[in-house]
Amino acid sequence: MSTFKILVTSQKGGVGKSTVSANLAAFLRRQGKTVTLVDFDTHGSSSTWLTRAPNIGVVVQHHILPLDQGGNRPILDARLHLRRAASSSEVVICDLTWTDSIAGELMFEYDLVIVPTSVSEIELAATAGFLSRHRWVFDSAIHTPPTLLVCPTRVHHDQLRSDVFSKQRFPVSFMLAPPILEAQTAREMFERGYLMDLQDACGQSFIEFGKAVCAARDMRQTAQGLGQTNRPLRANAPLRSGVLSNTRMNTPAPVPARNNVLGTSTTLSNQYSILGRHRLQKIRDDDTTATAGSGSGMGSMGIPQFLKRMSMGSMNKS
Repeated sequence: MSTFKILVTSQKGGVGKSTVSANLAAFLRRQGKTVTLVDFDTHGSSSTWLTRAPNIGVVVQHHILPLDQGGNRPILDARLHLRRAASSSEVVICDLTWTDSIAGELMFEYDLVIVPTSVSEIELAATAGFLSRHRWVFDSAIHTPPTLLVCPTRVHHDQLRSDVFSKQRFPVSFMLAPPILEAQTAREMFERGYLMDLQDACGQSFIEFGKAVCAARDMRQTAQGLGQTNRPLRANAPLRSGVLSNTRMNTPAPVPARNNVLGTSTTLSNQYSILGRHRLQKIRDDDTTATAGSGSGMGSMGIPQFLKRMSMGSMNKS
């Protein structure tokens, strides 16, 4: 059985890493996958969430890595727990707060690395710094690098029109997931349920994020099936319209070659799809309710009409 291994990590607390880990495990379990969550975080928030919330069949493990011992011990322990979990699950999700005592080569053990981040300029600068220090992993030509997915978390509605990702310079290529919205209802679900069950914008945004993770998984597995695992899924790989967007150092995603694995997919400029499908859906809702000449809707965001038609068409098909 081929196991898809996901690492959810960040160097800073408070960005929703454990929330993403626990709820993504629940989302994928609902998709019919056998899922194991390996919680490497000292506080054990994601494992606590899953063990106290209604049981939906996710296997939960909590292991504290010996970070104080230094050397290769932390990475050896992490590999051991990961490989044991992978022997009996279709998906393994690891929740890990990254520290400098962890060797970057641990990321090569994973198929997908998810980095949650808030959308403030300070937080994005810190995220860019983290990615810069591990650029050698994601740009590796020797080992098969993991796919990198950056996830905006705790995003407020007034931030959906922000273009902060196009302003920040990033040292590596990555996929940009739809944002997970901030809501008090999300905090109230801790240990009681799952974000995907919320009947509000926050719940819908998490479902869109879960779909984006599945899309990233399918893209990687397709590439592996065609023998293209010796190079990463980077910003030059087209992404499904409205699900994910590509970002690399402020430049739009290049047009895919005809023989590209996913050459039939629609590629959107990251400048106009920064916050993914949720933003496009919000634009669509605004545009249908806006009156002519009002300040709301697609026009006020400066998005070209051809892109409007493209996004509407893709969503009508979904």
